[in-house]
Amino acid sequence: MNKNILLELSKNLNIEYEIGIWSETTDFLERQDNIVDFSVDYEQGHFNIVIELKEFDLPGAKSIFASLVQFIEYKSTFYVREDKKDSCVYHLLSSMDNKKAFLCYIVIK
Repeated sequence: MNKNILLELSKNLNIEYEIGIWSETTDFLERQDNIVDFSVDYEQGHFNIVIELKEFDLPGAKSIFASLVQFIEYKSTFYVREDKKDSCVYHLLSSMDNKKAFLCYIVIK
């Protein structure tokens, strides 16, 4: 799967702003010891999440992402990861049977 397929899937779902996703994500990130800074914004149908680790490494980025997803995900979850030299970029789509869903663009650096 690539990010274009993921984005195409999101067009058939209700990805309107959900305050619970923002508040749960913020709550989770505030409690992580290895995060220096983060931001959570919503624009044009998706959440933008930027996470800055104390020291970036791929296993640490994967661990934070997996823990975050486990904390906020709905019933069905799909994601695509793009590894870069000093960061990981994730496109995350999670939905319920009633087509309520959220879409996130997550950068971990």
